Amino acid sequence: MRTISCLLLFLIVFSSCKSKRNLVGTNPEVLKKISAKKIIKKHTALNFDAKTLDAKLKVGYADYKNGKRNKINFTVNLRVLKDSVIWMRGSKIISAFRVKITPTSFSYYSLIDKKYFEGDFSLLEKILGTKVTFMQVQNLLLGESILDLKKQKFISEVDASVYKLTPKEQDELYRIFFLFDPSNFTLKKQLLETDKKNKALLIDYKSYRLIEKQFVPKKIMINVLQPEHNTTITIDFKSVTLNKQISTPYKIPSSYKPIKL
Repeated sequence: MRTISCLLLFLIVFSSCKSKRNLVGTNPEVLKKISAKKIIKKHTALNFDAKTLDAKLKVGYADYKNGKRNKINFTVNLRVLKDSVIWMRGSKIISAFRVKITPTSFSYYSLIDKKYFEGDFSLLEKILGTKVTFMQVQNLLLGESILDLKKQKFISEVDASVYKLTPKEQDELYRIFFLFDPSNFTLKKQLLETDKKNKALLIDYKSYRLIEKQFVPKKIMINVLQPEHNTTITIDFKSVTLNKQISTPYKIPSSYKPIKL
């Protein structure tokens, strides 16, 4: 079940570039405050608009619970057919799991546990205690906000050397913040905090690469913080190819047993 837990956490705690400015920092002393509307406009101009993504990832998983530490590293082949399919094949020396996500379904099977799940997002929602959508998973992997920034009103401010957006009206169940690189308006961090369960999710985009005028994450660090239980997931994009024909083969072996909710 360790492989299953690792996979589920990896999935959650997960337009062409209009600017060719270098990925350099901005001096916080001269960083001027600008409107939230302008920040959102510049960021959304960078939204991923390639038709497909084919990437090889190196994923590190570390779990700290009750004083015990559990670590595992594995490789993942990731294929994204934008807005339609997210496909993954994970391995650690041997094949470990397969995943296929669409806007209406989530399916995976473990070659190690010989088990599978096939249905909607209810398994993920049960584990996380919150709603999960295809677009949130896709946006997390592509360096975009897990909320539609155009559907809310935000307050902008300068936070050290970055721009920070905070919703004018935070959700009753959680608080969320977005941090942007002032040199190119790529997303640097997404932070989600809950009050009642004392949980926090931090998605930290350490770096990006520019491919075919498209900013693509190069390294993502995800921290899931809970009372006496912390999980860290590091995703390194070792190679990325855009706009090539991809296949998403997926067939659950008939001998595998379903996971029941």
